[in-house]
Amino acid sequence: MEAGGILAALIAVLAVLVLPGLPASLVLRLRPLTAAAFAAPLSMAVVAVSAELGRLLGLSWNLLVPLATGLLLALGLSLVTRPWRRRRLQAVPGQEPSAPPAAAEPDTSRRWWPAAVAGGLLIGGGVLVLRQLRIMGSITAVSQTYDNVFHLSAVRHILRHQDASAWLVGGMNSLPGNESFYPALWHQLGSLVVQLSGQDLVLVSNVQMLVVGCIVFPVALMALVRGTTTAGPLGVFLTGALVPISSAFPLTMMSWGIILPYLLSLCVLPLALLAIAQIIGLVPNRPDPPPRLTQVVLLIASCFAVAIAHPQGALVALALGLPMMVWATGLRWREGRTEPVAGTVHHGGGLLGGRWPLTVVTVLGLAGGAAVWYVARPGITSAVWEPNASLVEAIGQVGSLAGNATPAWEPLGVVMAAAVLSVALLSRSRWMLLAFLSGAFLSVATRATPVGELRYLITGGFYSDNNRIAAIPVLIAVPILAVGIDAAARWAWARWGTGREDRGPRHARLAPVAAVLIAASLLTLSWVAPNTRVNEGYSVFAWQEPELLSADERELLERLPEVVEPGEVIATNAWNGSSLAYAISDRDVLNIYMGFEAEPEVHLLNAELDEANTNPEVCDAAAELDVEYALDFGPREMHGKRATYTGLNEISETGAAEVVLQVGEAKLLKMLPCRGVDGSMNG
Repeated sequence: MEAGGILAALIAVLAVLVLPGLPASLVLRLRPLTAAAFAAPLSMAVVAVSAELGRLLGLSWNLLVPLATGLLLALGLSLVTRPWRRRRLQAVPGQEPSAPPAAAEPDTSRRWWPAAVAGGLLIGGGVLVLRQLRIMGSITAVSQTYDNVFHLSAVRHILRHQDASAWLVGGMNSLPGNESFYPALWHQLGSLVVQLSGQDLVLVSNVQMLVVGCIVFPVALMALVRGTTTAGPLGVFLTGALVPISSAFPLTMMSWGIILPYLLSLCVLPLALLAIAQIIGLVPNRPDPPPRLTQVVLLIASCFAVAIAHPQGALVALALGLPMMVWATGLRWREGRTEPVAGTVHHGGGLLGGRWPLTVVTVLGLAGGAAVWYVARPGITSAVWEPNASLVEAIGQVGSLAGNATPAWEPLGVVMAAAVLSVALLSRSRWMLLAFLSGAFLSVATRATPVGELRYLITGGFYSDNNRIAAIPVLIAVPILAVGIDAAARWAWARWGTGREDRGPRHARLAPVAAVLIAASLLTLSWVAPNTRVNEGYSVFAWQEPELLSADERELLERLPEVVEPGEVIATNAWNGSSLAYAISDRDVLNIYMGFEAEPEVHLLNAELDEANTNPEVCDAAAELDVEYALDFGPREMHGKRATYTGLNEISETGAAEVVLQVGEAKLLKMLPCRGVDGSMNG
């Protein structure tokens, strides 16, 4: 793969994640880090809405549709915000009329903010990219996983139909009239990137995954810490730099499944938590806080993006956001409506400024969240994952940020415990601990709770999938580590680092070096952890073991367009990878995915296509469905299956078709003429 193609895909991914939401961001006048972080959820929200508008209006799907939708949204926001901004300019400069006095940020730290953000992203994102590329083996690798067949095919389906509606994707494997909603935001974004870059669909999917996991997520976490805590540049830097510290997220979600929509949802979820914190006033007391209208827009956009990317992201938002609301309510009742002290948590600047409004919303949120948690569960037969640890083991695993089915690592657990203690004793960010406990409870439950009604009640909304749930506490554990270290450093400096005039310049010179050393030490501690090696083994298998598609089969699919004309249908088996001819080769196939609804003729061909030359009914079915070719990738299938579609297993030997292209053991066969029920020849 040429570097130019990778660069084109990278630029296109960034453009699709930034440009649709950029007009709204400009209207809202967001600060630099906030604007950079919210670029993705704002654009995601615009893309999801424009996909449905495009279908409703009969527009062909391309980047112009979300760009136009984004401009219209920005125009509407401008009309709404203009009167408010006029009134704001007439108020006290730098403050909302109802805001308490704000504490100015020390000039000595301001110059470090850009370097802290850039350094955190460079180290954290860079380590993630290197580790994930090592796991994948190549930027053009095909994930050897069950869900990847669907995700790649769904992007192709959108491109084929020039329609990105979630209902179109939901109907890809259904009979006409049985379409249903499917969270298609990942595929909508991917289709735009393919159009814009002109690059291979597999490459685009991989680059999009790396950008979301290694850029969007670290920036989102840094914005969360910057916007909801009093941590300085050290804390923000460590937040970005320590993103790779746990294999449970985002690395596992870039291999397991592969559940790319869930990855997308969780990577922007920290911004929903930031927006919630702003609304409930759980933010530092800083000058010129975000306008309340801006807070509302960001809350709606981020929560919508999280939910529409994958509905289970909404459950994660409930699990982490509701404890934040409970904490804020308790603080409000404890402290009353007294003016906050400079530098402490601002309890009166959020939209829900009073005790009673916040209390009512929190109670309603708890009740509604419990109802959603109960109702949103799929059937218990879908909750197929079982526990794999004892209660003690599970607590140790979660406390040391170990991935699913991997051993605890006590040294990292000690560091995590120290960070928790530091946050509890030395910071004003104790709400993080309650949110972490909520996520940790879910992770312990899925690892250790026996199969039964209790496990289903707690984890059923995630299919009781241990890997999905193990990712949740990491979302808040990384900020706890960063804020805890920052708080401890501030305490130590206040106690031992002041009182000598020569310490200021020296501190300025050594602080960045110390920050990098801290990050490097913790990442090294994580890297040598036994659970990292175990988790990497799982991930390498998911990418490099030819469970789905061998190198010969991949080459054959890439050469298919040399032989098969557009419109000609190929009989395939999704379980052995041959159905990826739809996504990779852009050719019609009989079966796109493992699970599907189809006409009786399709099922007949799947079972007996190799008898087309001797069974007239099979011959007629092949002619009716325009099946001209068949792919024989052998009887071996993923997940230990064999010969699911018996009609393809012996087709090379029965005389029903002849080989026209072969790479290794992988064969493309052309169906030979056969006689139908009425005695006429087909083919």
